[in-house]
Amino acid sequence: MLLIADSGSTKTDWRMVDEDGKQVASVITEGLNPYFVTQEKIASTIAEKVLPHVSNVEKVFFYGAGCGLPVKADLVKQVLNETIPGRMPAEVCGDILGAARSLLQDEEGIACILGTGANSCVYDGREITGIMPSLGYMFSDWGSGTVMSKDLIALLLQEQLPSALLEDFKATYKIGRPEILDNIYNKPLPNRFLASFTPFLLKYAEVPECKEIILGNFTKFFFYYVQRYPKKSQSLGVSFTGSIAYRFQSYLKQVANDLDIEIKTIVQHPMDGLVKYHRVTVPIND
Repeated sequence: MLLIADSGSTKTDWRMVDEDGKQVASVITEGLNPYFVTQEKIASTIAEKVLPHVSNVEKVFFYGAGCGLPVKADLVKQVLNETIPGRMPAEVCGDILGAARSLLQDEEGIACILGTGANSCVYDGREITGIMPSLGYMFSDWGSGTVMSKDLIALLLQEQLPSALLEDFKATYKIGRPEILDNIYNKPLPNRFLASFTPFLLKYAEVPECKEIILGNFTKFFFYYVQRYPKKSQSLGVSFTGSIAYRFQSYLKQVANDLDIEIKTIVQHPMDGLVKYHRVTVPIND
């Protein structure tokens, strides 16, 4: 049995499959980004929410936000090997490699993530051959749920949005400036808090101020995460996974078309593609 995990900053999708790729168990837990969650919290989440649903695990493949840096990947790998004993050691990779394997399988191209965070890479059909530094929501991540919502909240707190929109926000979330600032500056996981407002941004996407946020963010995303790669790589096309890419895809496609960038695929979740990839490339009984 293989246990495959796709972990973003908001949630982790766990899928246990047999040698034919058939789903045996499926579990959703909170995001386990090692930049924001301790080893102890990762271990307790696995013990309480994953282990009751899985057994006879031979190998774990964990693709996680925050796991692109080897030192962080090693922390997660240690926890996995201690909490989910398998015949083979766990493999821990960054979520962008998971996106590339899911979206492109054994083909070349540019794979992108647009969810709570943002990232991209050039993939040669086997491994990542080029990547833009992911600097997080403070310095990059344009187009992500966190950054677009941060821009929305900034206008909201400055009362630079239409009054009807402001009133609907208060009625929908029942929080004001003190609570918002407290969640951002004093409480853990401010990125997850900010990203929770993306449904509201989508609801008002055609309001000029909101549309400017969306289109401006996607333009910056393509400039930083796609157009800085060599033209040869860009010519292979761009594929996306993530909730923001999926839900805002009409706007994403509009910006891509304006920039003469070909979008090949947009999927909401990478898990089905990852199951297919490992069923083909990593037979369980090897």
